[in-house]
Amino acid sequence: MMGELQDSNTVYVYVDESGSITKTNISNNRYFVIAMVFTDNPIAIRRLFKKKISQMIKKDSKKKDQLILNKEIKGSELSEKEKIKIYHHILSHGSDKVELGVIVLDNKYTEDKFIENHARTFNYMVQVFFDSCYRKHSKYMTGSGNIEILLDEQNVATGAKYDLEEYLNQQLTIKNPICNNFYASYTDSKNEKLVQLADFIANTFYRNIEKKNRDSAETVKIWMNHLCGDDVFDFSEAHDIELNIN
Repeated sequence: MMGELQDSNTVYVYVDESGSITKTNISNNRYFVIAMVFTDNPIAIRRLFKKKISQMIKKDSKKKDQLILNKEIKGSELSEKEKIKIYHHILSHGSDKVELGVIVLDNKYTEDKFIENHARTFNYMVQVFFDSCYRKHSKYMTGSGNIEILLDEQNVATGAKYDLEEYLNQQLTIKNPICNNFYASYTDSKNEKLVQLADFIANTFYRNIEKKNRDSAETVKIWMNHLCGDDVFDFSEAHDIELNIN
C-alpha cells in the first residue's frame, strides 16, 4: 500500500511496539507500548529522520558498522540523549506534518482471556484508540479519505486469525465512519525509516514508563504537544499510568 506516491487525501500511520503482552514476570514486564506516527507527508518526515541518522553515523564509526551489518539502528541501541537530537530536528522542521498516538497497556490489569490471542488483543487496542482518541482529538480526523497503516512484520503473531485491515473497516468505516477506507500492510522495519522512527518512539515511552529512565523525561516532553489527546492512551482498568516527566 505504502508506495512512493503520497495522496493528499490519505493519512499515513507507521507502527511499532515495545514491551510484551504477558502475564509472566509482571514486575519486570508490566507495560506494553504501541507507538503510531501519523503524517500526511511521509516523504518530508522520512527525509528529516534520514538526515539526522546520517549525521549521527558519520560521527560514530561503531554505529555506522552497526547500520551496515543490520540495515537499521534499533531504538533500544540508542540513548535518549542521542534520540533527542533526532526528535528535535524532526519537530523543528516538520511539527505541522506529524502527530503521535501512544497506547499503553498495563499487564497488571489484564485477564488471561483478554491476552490469549496477542494479535486479537493488539487489533482491539488499535481499534479502540481510533474510535475514541483519534476520532475525538486527532488533527487528521475528517471522517473521509483513507488511512494507510504500515506495521513492522516482526510484530505479527503467527497464525493470527484476526486481520487488522478487515477488522478496522468493519468497525470504523460503515456506521459513524472516521474515514472511507483503512489499509494495513506489513514490512520489515529495515525497509521503512518511519517504522524505525515508530520503534524509537515506542522504546522512548517504554523506557519512561517501565524503566523510569531519567533521560527519557526530556525526550517524552518534546513530544507532548504532538500526542493525539495530549497524553498516552491508557489501556488499563485503573487509568493510573503516569509519564515520568518531572
